[in-house]
Order: sequence, then structure tokens, then C-alpha cells
Amino acid sequence: MTVTIYNPRHKLIDDLGMVLWMPRSPIAPNLAKPDIYAQNAQQLYPLGSKLEFADGRVFRYARWGETATTPTIARLVCNGNLVPGSAATNGYEGSLDATSDVAIGSTTLVLNDTTDRVENWYEDGMLATFPSGHYVEYRIAGSEAATSVDDVTIYLDDPNGLQTLHVVNSTGVTAYPSIFSNVQYMPTTNSEYDSAVGMILADTMTSAYYGWVQRKGRCIVTPTAYFGDSANERMAQMHSDGTIALKAADATHTVGYLTQKTVSGYGDLEIWLTLE
Repeated sequence: MTVTIYNPRHKLIDDLGMVLWMPRSPIAPNLAKPDIYAQNAQQLYPLGSKLEFADGRVFRYARWGETATTPTIARLVCNGNLVPGSAATNGYEGSLDATSDVAIGSTTLVLNDTTDRVENWYEDGMLATFPSGHYVEYRIAGSEAATSVDDVTIYLDDPNGLQTLHVVNSTGVTAYPSIFSNVQYMPTTNSEYDSAVGMILADTMTSAYYGWVQRKGRCIVTPTAYFGDSANERMAQMHSDGTIALKAADATHTVGYLTQKTVSGYGDLEIWLTLE
């Protein structure tokens, strides 16, 4: 079934000092005032929509991938989608499914993806293609549902379409779902393979609900252990349970730095998030 892609031609500048940008997507533009402290049972904005405050804080609209059993407040969450080509089927790595080459300017492509997909599974995802001579990546605006078939049709965000001819028999493709489509609390195993998506400020996290994830600006994050109480302790890294740790103590994913001038023997937990 054909998917309608909307073209937002505006941004919302709110009296609370925030600006909302909405990308091309299958979700109709919505001018409702965003609430960064609440989750939504229905999708109100396109995945990846950007909400920026005048004070420098930046949020992205995301979909929760699980119901958290541990409070998410003041803890980092991660992208729950496993990399395409791994044992999981969150994304796709393979080839195009077509009987002829895909022309320059084409805005739809058919992936030889054999996994059943709900409509817009690939919304706000990225498509990496490997045509002859160079590498190209395109944002995916949306995708059609696919059940009991061996192909999935995706819609490119760029209305100018493909920049090069894609030869069906020799062009490899990798389709990544949005990094905001399956936001999860840090897993209890293999957490060392995860990357932080941001901070959820809502007090609940219910599977298949939506909400805002903070990615930049001043933010209080539960510390694994307070740091900054010794000299040169400034950089913050994500710990395995979503807390933050000193870089030297847990060299995983750098997420920001301490904002406060600390003193010997007394650290802090407010950081400036630097995830974008």
C-alpha cells in the first residue's frame, strides 16, 4: 500500500523559548505544544523531530522499545536496534529487489528484505548504497508494510532521489532503522556494545509509546559514583546501567562533561550532554 510522505514547510517557535523542526515523514505535521516530561500513547510527531530550547538543550522525538522496570529518570537510554547483517533482523543488509536498474532521480527503492515489516518500519532510518565508484547514504522518510513477501518498498527523504544509477545485480545496500525507533533501557548483558541515545525526562517508559529524548545541553544524570572531587575528572561516560562514570573508570561511550567547578572531596552530577 502506498505511503503518503508529508512535506512540513514550517517550524514552530513557542512562547516557552523552544523551536520544533519536523522532517519529511509519513506523519502529518502537528503543531501541538511538545511536553518533554510526558510520554504519548500515539505518535504525535515524526521520529527524529528536533526540539531545541534557547538555553541550548536539544531533544529528539523517539519511540520506546520496552517497558522499563528500572526508573529511567536521570539515566541514559540506548538504541535497541541491532546492526544490519547481524543475527537480528532490525535492519537489512543485502541487495535491491528489482527486474531492472534503478534510475537517477528515483525516490522509491525495493529492498530484497524477507522480514515481515509493519508500515513505516524504516521511518527516519538511513539507507547506505554502494553503487559503482563511490558510497552514498540517504535518509529514509517511510516504508510500506510487507507481509509474506520477499521485498520492502522504502521512500527516500530527498525529493531529488538517487544521485547515481543503481545497477541491480551489483549494488549492495544496507538499511538502518531510525536510532530513535527502539529506545531501550541499558540491557543487563552485553551493555558494552551499546551506544547512548539520550536521556528520557518522562517518569515512565512504556513499550510502543513515544516521547522526547534529551541529547544536548545541561542535564542531571545519576552518577555511577560522584566525580570531579579529584583533579582532572571532567569527562563523563555512559556506564553499563545507564548512569555516568568517570572516563578512566568506565571507558565506553563519552556522553558529555561536568558543568560545575568542583572541589577536592566534593564532585557533582550535572553534565553538558554532547550527543549532538
